[in-house]
Amino acid sequence: MSKKNANSLSTAKKRELGIELERIRKRAGYGGGQLGELLGCNASTISRLENGLSKVEDGKVALYLARANATPTELDELVALDRRTDDGYQVRPHPTGFPDDLPIVSMLDHASTSITSYEPVDIPRHLQVEPYIRDALGQHGYDNRALDAAARTRLSRHPSSLHPPGSFTFYISEAALRDNTENPAVMQQQLTHLMSASSPPAFHIHLVPADAPLTDIRAGFTFFRHDEYRPVLHHQLPTFSLFVENEREVAFYECYEKRIADCALGCDETREWIEARLA
Repeated sequence: MSKKNANSLSTAKKRELGIELERIRKRAGYGGGQLGELLGCNASTISRLENGLSKVEDGKVALYLARANATPTELDELVALDRRTDDGYQVRPHPTGFPDDLPIVSMLDHASTSITSYEPVDIPRHLQVEPYIRDALGQHGYDNRALDAAARTRLSRHPSSLHPPGSFTFYISEAALRDNTENPAVMQQQLTHLMSASSPPAFHIHLVPADAPLTDIRAGFTFFRHDEYRPVLHHQLPTFSLFVENEREVAFYECYEKRIADCALGCDETREWIEARLA
């Protein structure tokens, strides 16, 4: 089987599980070959498992975790993840407004070659400055300690902090770029950041005008793409996120993506709009 065909069997759930298994193995100080010997398999089998390229036999994940000295919580959570139906739809609960700590989100942020996001209400999380993060999450009742941790995590996902850096396209509604915070100074800082973030060639920021004919697209979404895997659509709701790889659903949202792109201003026009707001 070619590498391309092998990778086509991978899913976001398998890669999410694999990354967590690798993290726990390395924490225990085992190489892939060493853990393979304990499990009665070779290093190649461990590598394929950790890269989301193989189906795990029943009971193998629990044995892997036991050999790698996983905590009881890790054992319960990852065995449950392994048993989830992998049908192209994955639901993950998270703290209100904050999916950033989910392993699947971390994986997609760091491993995607391109990320395309549409936000009809807020600034995309990859572009938020710290005052905006604190303002947005503070409305959900986060205390100072939780805000500190959330801000650190979210800022670490800014495109310039991701390795390897990918290509980013952001479609932001006009409503999200107006004064939608209680402190106008926060939006000024946010707009200033967008001006600087829109300069690198891998960053494409587009304003979606308020009168764009997109009233049927009421919720934001993000596409994570990789040359070797199927696209993953992230649809964030307040307290949980849906991750979609189903071909029919992905094609539906790709049509939405094209409609949004057709309505949006170009990058230079968007910069001019932001400059006028900052003047």
